Amino acid sequence: MERAMEIVDYAKPCMEAEKALKDAHNAVLENNFDAAMTKTMEAIIAVRLMYGALRHMKEQNEKTL
Repeated sequence: MERAMEIVDYAKPCMEAEKALKDAHNAVLENNFDAAMTKTMEAIIAVRLMYGALRHMKEQNEKTL
């Protein structure tokens, strides 16, 4: 009996972090530091999600070796 393979998406949080950093940069250029800090926090959250997905993928890969 085959086990179902779980799909863990790392690309979406990566793209979300990239956009949040771009938005943070633009907010700084407009001297909107509150918005920049909010977008920076959004980027940090997205990067943590990406890290978790990558760690999960690594663990799954090591099980198959």
